[in-house]
Amino acid sequence: MKISRFLSLFALSLFSMACEELREEPAAQPLLKGYHITAMAFDGLGNAWLGTLNQGLIKFDGQNETIYPEVTGMIRNIKVDSKNQVFLAADGLVKFDGQDFTRYDDMEGHVTALDIDSQDRVWFAVGGFNHGGLGMLDGEDLSFYTPDNSPLPAHWVSGVKVGSNDEVWIAAQSSVGNLHLAKILEEDWTLFDSENLGFSPYSISNLEANSRGELIGGIDYSLSSTYDPGSPPLFNFNESEGRQIQSDRPLSVNQIFVDRSDRVWCAGSGGYALYQNQNWTYDEETFKEISVFAIAQAPDGAIWIGTGDGVYLLMM
Repeated sequence: MKISRFLSLFALSLFSMACEELREEPAAQPLLKGYHITAMAFDGLGNAWLGTLNQGLIKFDGQNETIYPEVTGMIRNIKVDSKNQVFLAADGLVKFDGQDFTRYDDMEGHVTALDIDSQDRVWFAVGGFNHGGLGMLDGEDLSFYTPDNSPLPAHWVSGVKVGSNDEVWIAAQSSVGNLHLAKILEEDWTLFDSENLGFSPYSISNLEANSRGELIGGIDYSLSSTYDPGSPPLFNFNESEGRQIQSDRPLSVNQIFVDRSDRVWCAGSGGYALYQNQNWTYDEETFKEISVFAIAQAPDGAIWIGTGDGVYLLMM
């Protein structure tokens, strides 16, 4: 009886350990193999919209994909408004209303990031040291902010994030290592520099925010010729102080994403990393040959990993 009970407890222990490992490292389910995925978003009808590198825009309804080749080049970001209109950060700003594409490409430079506020105004970043800026599309009215006509501190805008109160956060820099944050709320601008942050981020991959209203930024070192593997990949900022977030492994960040549980996902050339409750976990094996370029969360809570060879679903 004692031996039988011991074996039962031992088997139960192994089963519990196996379940714990599955919870920590969920299996990835592949979809849409063969597509180089660079951006992802979901509309109110449950459709997934996926941007690619030179393979067009993809609509995926869970069973079938529809390819729209009208958008060429690299789609860097996707957002969907309350009317299920799809906006793309590409060579210019592109809107797709389900039938027709509209291009807003009279500004000089690539659109590098975008977000949409509660009034369906589209805020978008245009990169370029000498000719970039911040755009805002309100219906069909287009405004463009530069250092010449606004408090915007620099032409090169590398990140845009709309907060829960419709405040618009932007990251702008005049050169690498010389970065400013700006907050726009009801046409009032507040500027923050390295003195407010407490440090000088090298460059920004993109901006996100958590449920506490803290700004989360990915730090991009891709332009650095003297990259230090110990450099912090993330920072957060609560308008009072900034904090650099160190990782315990070298981490190159293509994009960050904050999910509904405030977990920070970092997409990188060797895979992805997850930051939660001041702890890091890594997957450096599954995607090491194809890299991770975008991460998003579906309405059902699944995490979608966009790679150089399709999408992988993590059921959390």
